[in-house]
Amino acid sequence: MIMKTFKKIALAGVFVSLIACEKDFLETFPTDVLSQEQVNEAAQVNPDVSKATLLGIYENLYRRGSGGTSSQEDFGITTQYIQLDMLSADMAHLGKSYNRQTAISELTATQDPDNDYNYRPWRFLYRIINLSNLVIDGAGGNDVTPDSESARHTLGQAKALRGYAYFFLAHVFVNDITDMGKAVLPIYTSAEDLDQPKSSLQDIFDLVVSDLTAAETLLEGFVRQDKIELNQDVVRGLLAKTYGALNNWPKTEEYAAKVVTSGSFPIMTADEVALLPGESGAVGGFNDINSIGGVMWGIDITPAGQGLASLYSWWGFMDYYSYSYAAVGNRKGMDSDLYANFKEDDIRKNQFNSILMPTGKFYYKGADANNFRPFSGPQSNIDSDSHYMRIAEMYLLHAEAAAENGNDAAARTSLKALLDLRIGDSSYVNALSGKALAEEAALQARLELFAEGQSYFIMKRRRETRTRGANWLDNAGDSFSHTDERLTYEIPQEEILFNPNLSEQN
Repeated sequence: MIMKTFKKIALAGVFVSLIACEKDFLETFPTDVLSQEQVNEAAQVNPDVSKATLLGIYENLYRRGSGGTSSQEDFGITTQYIQLDMLSADMAHLGKSYNRQTAISELTATQDPDNDYNYRPWRFLYRIINLSNLVIDGAGGNDVTPDSESARHTLGQAKALRGYAYFFLAHVFVNDITDMGKAVLPIYTSAEDLDQPKSSLQDIFDLVVSDLTAAETLLEGFVRQDKIELNQDVVRGLLAKTYGALNNWPKTEEYAAKVVTSGSFPIMTADEVALLPGESGAVGGFNDINSIGGVMWGIDITPAGQGLASLYSWWGFMDYYSYSYAAVGNRKGMDSDLYANFKEDDIRKNQFNSILMPTGKFYYKGADANNFRPFSGPQSNIDSDSHYMRIAEMYLLHAEAAAENGNDAAARTSLKALLDLRIGDSSYVNALSGKALAEEAALQARLELFAEGQSYFIMKRRRETRTRGANWLDNAGDSFSHTDERLTYEIPQEEILFNPNLSEQN
């Protein structure tokens, strides 16, 4: 069944993603590949056309070039996860060989609207939106509920993907996510919409909530074939994160609790999250989403199915053992000040080597067979998976929100459910309450989810100021507010030039 789905994704990628390597802009896509009329007409004849378009959207989540460039830093969500962890100060740049992502570490790219680091997330996320709009239009539009269960499930996934893309945009292109009245981003709710002006941040978040709540209903009863597909649990997780960004703590607690109490996903065990001393036959490495029940959403990557070269992947940039940049000097590791927050007996300390690279957290499947030698290869074609959400995040978000709501007992229960698998004694949590308990849950989320792309969203949700530790090559000791414009991308200058209704940066 998995290989069958991969074949569908590959065909869908051809169907909706025939793009050149050079830059392309919002107003030329997707009309140069598929028109809304073509999809509508085809969907009326064969509903599987909408499913194929949907699979093409999923393919863009991890495909090289989904940000519209031929750059080796252009590979979907996980390239953004790396960069956002650096912008949030939790992932220190420890080496600059080959000059990869140095403009992010140095905070120069985010001040230059002509820099491709700004263009790629804009292009990637609006591509997801436009393709989602094709599916939604093909189903009859935003206000239609299809009669068939299959069509409802297809529409639900498209709305969830569109909502997720706008959630992402509202964080990475907006300096202050508390300024809800500010006009920040164009909204496109149909493939026929072109050259829209900026809408307010309130309108953006209203659309995110609307899309995700609609998706929650539409996906009732949906049983996915693979973890790349968005189901009701993942959508509820996205709703919890959205309400968290709005500091609507009652709704955050409600939706995080729905995921936690579903019983569908166990928290990863000690040997799943870290390479423990003396452990043989390593079961961790975050490299196989299907063998790890705690992964809620991710992509099962196979060389035959995706054909991803290590130079153009998250693993190439982060895995010390792969045949790529992390092994030859473009090193990234945990911020030293963040690392200092681990308890002495925390098993997660085994995730890091002496310079705090996550060599015991992330490693490709063949690393143990090669005795975990640095640069031991030969993962030149990636077969290690990527994940986008896991249940630990929901436990910790539930703890954070419950504490903010004064529900300390529930917060302690969720927080200790994770800590009891990481440290010998979690009883210190009993002395925490209210804001202090919420802050501890957020801190544990940063420790637990290091290099998984969530720290940036935590920073904005908590309205934090962070300081880079002593192990940074750039701006060590400097502090940055969550509203600092150096931590958010610029709207690409070309987009402002091409869209007559966009005239200024955020």
